[in-house]
Amino acid sequence: MKDDFLDPEAGRATVYETSEGLRIVVPSRKRILISLFLCFWLCGWAFGWVAAAGSLLSGGAGGGSWFILFWLCGWTVGGAFVIGVAGWMLFGKEVVFVTPQGIHITRSIGAFQRGKNCKADHISDLRSVDEGTPTMFGGRNMPTWFMSGFSYGAIKFDYGSRTLGFGLELERGEARKIVDLMVQRFDYLRS
Repeated sequence: MKDDFLDPEAGRATVYETSEGLRIVVPSRKRILISLFLCFWLCGWAFGWVAAAGSLLSGGAGGGSWFILFWLCGWTVGGAFVIGVAGWMLFGKEVVFVTPQGIHITRSIGAFQRGKNCKADHISDLRSVDEGTPTMFGGRNMPTWFMSGFSYGAIKFDYGSRTLGFGLELERGEARKIVDLMVQRFDYLRS
């Protein structure tokens, strides 16, 4: 029997304690096989897009030009979605800054990012939740990870009349430890 046990303290997130507050970095799960499949699929997608656009621009579509244009619009949206999902799996991360002034959440895929700033005065009921059920691909069954807005995640809090969240790729046990650390460090989160 081996003495190789799982490290109970190992988690996905990295928490940095600084003089200004906490910086929590949660990388996306690197689902390599799915990402490779999506990249391969995108090659076929690109071939179809170029063929349809070429047919439309050259006038070869004849009377079906409107159909090709409509199809090309849908094909473009589908490809953009798959690019986003593959990008999130390969390069995505959440960075959360918790300071005495509030919480700043950023989700990024490489250089593309979006974020939310939340003032401490309006934050209440910080909690860990069990968000979604596991899927057959090893992820969580939630709306398109990075595009889901800021209401999803394993860590949630109320911000005025809204409920916001972060920690899309965290499991509940790790989320609970991060919540405990945040509450220990900042009085305004004890509600």
